[in-house]
Amino acid sequence: MTLAPRTDLRLRGRLALTPGMRTALAWLRMPADEMAETLESEAAENPFLRVRRPELLGEAYEAALGRTAAGETLVESLARQISMMRIETATRDAAFLLASELRDDGYLGATLAEIADDYGIDRERLEAGLAVLQSCDPPGIGARDLAECLALKLADRGFLPSEARGLVHGIEALAAGRTGALARRLGLPEARVAQAARLLRGFSPVPVDPGAARPIAVRLPEIVVEADAEGRLSVRLNEAVFPDVALADDLGAARAGSDRFDALGQRADGIVRAVRARGETLLRIGRHVAARQAAFFLGGQRSLKPESRAEAAAELGLHPSTLGRAVAGKALLAGAAVVPLDRFFSRALPGADGPVSAFDVQRRIRELVQAESEDAPLSDEELRQCLAGEGVDIARRTVAKYRKCLRIASSFERRRRRART
Repeated sequence: MTLAPRTDLRLRGRLALTPGMRTALAWLRMPADEMAETLESEAAENPFLRVRRPELLGEAYEAALGRTAAGETLVESLARQISMMRIETATRDAAFLLASELRDDGYLGATLAEIADDYGIDRERLEAGLAVLQSCDPPGIGARDLAECLALKLADRGFLPSEARGLVHGIEALAAGRTGALARRLGLPEARVAQAARLLRGFSPVPVDPGAARPIAVRLPEIVVEADAEGRLSVRLNEAVFPDVALADDLGAARAGSDRFDALGQRADGIVRAVRARGETLLRIGRHVAARQAAFFLGGQRSLKPESRAEAAAELGLHPSTLGRAVAGKALLAGAAVVPLDRFFSRALPGADGPVSAFDVQRRIRELVQAESEDAPLSDEELRQCLAGEGVDIARRTVAKYRKCLRIASSFERRRRRART
């Protein structure tokens, strides 16, 4: 049989984002403070764009800072990075899930097989999610052992993944100074191997230092939810953080007479449309949240109904990734509390009286810890058993994850602290 090259013509259709849609999604993702800075930068270079920074933006930032209890957590930082990537929704969801399974030091706290069994997710999807997670900062995040952590850190310094794995596998030769032999075995220049040896000596053995302080992430509330005397909720955009954006009215002739000015005018028009669409989308989401979670806003913010992003997106007629961009880094103001928008979207957990939200389970964990005996603090397994007795059946790892989200120390650390006082 003879093999010969052949050329076939095939017609294939696929969905693609228009430049206008890409612009709209980019502005939708930006938090309020970043949007204000980007708009001012655009206006400085585009005479067709008029931007007036809110006079109360500085006051709004100071107010939000005063209501911010702690810095951005590791999981929040990773979620922010993942939400900015152009990846499939299923892969993004898997990366979010794996981020929630990380230990305090950044290592993955369970095997992919265990996570697949716990959540009923395909192993292949988890592998794709892990690759996304391991591409985030800090380098080494999501590693499953020391060798993988060091290899990821080397890859971040410019080594090919295959080179990084080979160098880490030969770390004993590097420690003994046998760089020449290892270079010949790997087919690399000796200077390159010597560089890797110097880098490896300076690397931390963990992706994250659990004791290191993280910068405070301040979320400006872009939506305001208010209740009147009759208990009716109203939702509006927070004018204190929204810049006033418009097209210049006095440059029409210049726009028509020059290709460059025409391009700038089109760009300014696209930005104005995108910013206005961003506000309309946030307002729609805010109204949906207020209607769905009325008991939260009227009942002292003590309980949330479970609702996933996919469910909310279907209700609003949005793509789940669009909803994810809209809520990332955003917050709403309810009374005196600044509440992150993503807090209102979580998968349902089994409860004695029906599905409950992760928010409610975390609140119950805090109550159990506050009521525990000072001499016998509850371990994660004991907390799991208490929750199971109340009809909430979740894994011990999930209890540990929620405890860390609440910034509650382990039972050992709580006992040690109390012993010192």
